[in-house]
Amino acid sequence: MSVYGHVAVGAALGSLAPHPAVALALGAAAHIPADLVSHRDLNRAAELLMAAAALILYTWLGGLKLTIALGAVGGALPDVESLFRGGEKLFPSHSRLLRHGGARPAWDALVQLAVVVTMAAWVVWAPAFW
Repeated sequence: MSVYGHVAVGAALGSLAPHPAVALALGAAAHIPADLVSHRDLNRAAELLMAAAALILYTWLGGLKLTIALGAVGGALPDVESLFRGGEKLFPSHSRLLRHGGARPAWDALVQLAVVVTMAAWVVWAPAFW
């Protein structure tokens, strides 16, 4: 999943977290299954811009809760190694241990759009049910 998708998933999990540290950990842990989703990574500048915009959007949608912001940051945090490390990666879904989901051009954008829209709805409405 692209970084903005990781931010979305992390924010959604953070919306349910009882503590900021839990939100950060849940966001980071969710990075692994989210990387298995079909996707195509964009260039670094686009990824950073979209991740920052998603962080602001989801935090705002969630009522500026710290747990939502930290869940979103946790979701994107594993991708920081891609900014600074060349070659072999350490995070399981970036290394040879688990592979990223292969991009399928016909479905790639639709899958990610569905995820980010669903996560936005989750951030806005799900906490009211918990």
